Amino acid sequence: MTRFTGSRPEYLHLNSAPHASTDGVLHMQVTGYLDYDSADYFLAATTQPLETTPGLRHLHLDCAGLTGLDSMGLAMLLMLHRRTAAAEIILHLDNRTPALDRLLDITGTLTYLIPETETAAAELPSDLEAASVDASQSTP
Repeated sequence: MTRFTGSRPEYLHLNSAPHASTDGVLHMQVTGYLDYDSADYFLAATTQPLETTPGLRHLHLDCAGLTGLDSMGLAMLLMLHRRTAAAEIILHLDNRTPALDRLLDITGTLTYLIPETETAAAELPSDLEAASVDASQSTP
């Protein structure tokens, strides 16, 4: 694992696996609390590979070790999403805890932060049901 150094808070760690950028995919592990004090470090460490990894198409953040985040932490996730989208890279928030999903759901950012393919797969049954209702109500 590569550990990002610099002025990082002691309670937030980001690691990336060696050879993590094979086939345009990079995996990073987030451990600790993402808040106002760790926001700059988080954003710098997660956006660095966007500029330095040619052919990067998917950035996977393993959030299993993310113990919490405040409003600034949420803002940094949104900023990272904007930067990955601008670089045509899909951001994946993997291994989200129920607490993180709840926070994202309450703030209305859950569907925004997960890739469209995951959102589409989750919404497929209701979309199909709506399409079948529309089709049955149409007249020839």
